[in-house]
Formats: sequence, C-alpha cells, structure tokens
Amino acid sequence: MKHIVLFKLNNRTQENQDTLTNILLSMKEKLDYVQDLKVYQDFLGSKRSYDIMLEVTLNKEDLDRYANDPYHVACKNKFAPMIAKSITIDHK
Repeated sequence: MKHIVLFKLNNRTQENQDTLTNILLSMKEKLDYVQDLKVYQDFLGSKRSYDIMLEVTLNKEDLDRYANDPYHVACKNKFAPMIAKSITIDHK
C-alpha cells in the first residue's frame, strides 16, 4: 500500500524544504519494514500548492507499526513546529 502525506510549511523557503526532506528521508534507513520511501519538493509554490510530499510503501498490516514507531514519532516531533498543515491518503 501507499501512505502519502502532503505538508504545507509555516515558512516556505528552500532551506526549510530541504530540512524537512532530510528528516523524512532519514526514516528510509531506520525503518526496515518500509519497502520504499520517497520525498518530493514542490517547485511551483502556488497558493494551492503543498510544499513537500512523502510517499511510503509498506504492507497494510505495518501501518500501525509505522504510525507508532519510535523513530517515526521522533521525526514527527522534530519537524512538527515547521508544519502549518498536512493531509494524507492511504491507498492500495
């Protein structure tokens, strides 16, 4: 399955996009049950745009494990002050 999260930063700068990207990418090596993890940065910057997209591929039964993983939670706590809004979708 795919777990996709879109993030809108409080202060959209290239530095903040890069910081969030690096935090998210760090999970790729730490969460061995994650099959794939990709991060994309928006380049358009329109009013409708979100700034970062996270795409995580994992088995559906691992979604709760992912949500509660201590490393994932630590990453969320680290970048939470940077985030104005986020939305998610999970699909097969």
